[in-house]
Amino acid sequence: MKDFFQEHKWAVILSVLALIIVLLIYLIGWWTLLAVVLVAVAVFFGRMIDRGGLDAVREFFRNLFKGKHA
Repeated sequence: MKDFFQEHKWAVILSVLALIIVLLIYLIGWWTLLAVVLVAVAVFFGRMIDRGGLDAVREFFRNLFKGKHA
């Protein structure tokens, strides 16, 4: 079992994550889940701005898209 997980780690993790998201949508509704995600994203970027200013956000996106030129 350990070998299987090591070989397919991301497939397992993302499948479980997708299952959790589907269950959340089914149990609490799409709009509620969307609201929670938006608040979480706002808190994430708000804390980033508090710690490093807008330069921290720019650096985050610069690193996120680094090396992905078309």
